[in-house]
Amino acid sequence: MKLKIVVTDCSWENIDVERKYLPQNAIVEGYQCKTEEEVIEVCKDADAVLSEYAPLTRKVLESLNKCKIISNTAIGTDNIDVNAASEMGIAVANVPGYCVNEVADHTMALILSSSRNIVKFDREVRKQKWDIAEGYSLKRLDGQTLGLVGFGEIARQVATRAQSFGMNVLAYDPYVKQELASSYNVKLVELKKLLAESDIISSHLPLNNSTFKFFNKDKFSKMEKRPLFVNTSRGGVVDENDLIEAIETGVLSGAALDVLADEPPCFSNKIFKLDNV
Repeated sequence: MKLKIVVTDCSWENIDVERKYLPQNAIVEGYQCKTEEEVIEVCKDADAVLSEYAPLTRKVLESLNKCKIISNTAIGTDNIDVNAASEMGIAVANVPGYCVNEVADHTMALILSSSRNIVKFDREVRKQKWDIAEGYSLKRLDGQTLGLVGFGEIARQVATRAQSFGMNVLAYDPYVKQELASSYNVKLVELKKLLAESDIISSHLPLNNSTFKFFNKDKFSKMEKRPLFVNTSRGGVVDENDLIEAIETGVLSGAALDVLADEPPCFSNKIFKLDNV
């Protein structure tokens, strides 16, 4: 009997690459599933599953009678109930190196765009406003302290890029030893110290039970230097209501966000009305 592999969803227009590299004698089917019911319907007789964002919850996994492995085509596995999969003997794999350089580049792009007021300048010039006073709030990166919360592969590449701009880099990660951080010229510190001393704070946390809404009112209140907050990890690691309050009250100078708690978002969300986001 042929092996059946189901691609639940992907960001590209087709799964030609997957079909090229997966076993040629396997049945490979591709879908764009968004709900639990859709995943259950297409994967109920699958031997293996490739996923990206599709929900692979306990409810879904209990319906996959033949599945032996789920591979996420990303670094994160927050769309998969890994504990449930383990209980059911389903292996879970990811791609640790997925887009490491791209996300590191994007983190620096967000830092630069915010620190140099690129978006604001563009908006003002398009309104035919040409005023040097708009530039008085520009911030030189050289000499600023960047705090990286999480020091995985992406954060390490961000550190290298930030140092080329003359930034000092701190990191918090309870799973990393100072010896490794030192090889990137980065100092590991306690979270409280990072929050207090950083001019820019960048999140590189995976999303799981221990990091859900990790950045909340309590954490923001410990950010003493009115930092810029950057998130290129997962939207769920931030309590967005607390983030909005921190920005409105001046606890943060602004935020640069690649991800939100809900995607696609509700555009009535107050976060879209804040000019310094």
